[in-house]
Amino acid sequence: MKPFARRFAGLAASAMLAVAAVGFTAGQASAEPDRSTADVGVQTSCSHAWSVKDGSTGWTLGNGVNIRTGPHNSSPTCTIVGQAQNAHDLRYDCWDYGTGGTWSHIYDYNTGVSGWIKDSLLFDNGALYRC
Repeated sequence: MKPFARRFAGLAASAMLAVAAVGFTAGQASAEPDRSTADVGVQTSCSHAWSVKDGSTGWTLGNGVNIRTGPHNSSPTCTIVGQAQNAHDLRYDCWDYGTGGTWSHIYDYNTGVSGWIKDSLLFDNGALYRC
């Protein structure tokens, strides 16, 4: 139940932040940022660190989903290296921020291609662990 775990983890972090912020300035309280935020920073290249932290399997919500060299859909920076189909088995490695939200690094067992897919296009919203 990854979607629920991820949602509840975000709610718990928000609640903890609200409790911790009482009596502190905003600069003193810290928590994991909300993953639903839009772009974080400006990406100038597509090299992006990742590792296998999750290892669970899933699939895409549709056919012909682009697999990219990084968690951004800007061209030519993050190029398309393959396409995943709904019937393909994907290994979820880890997630990170990218264009329009969060992306998961995946490995497609059917084609041998690895790369990044936006979490909203993946079953269970992709990986649970941040890269």
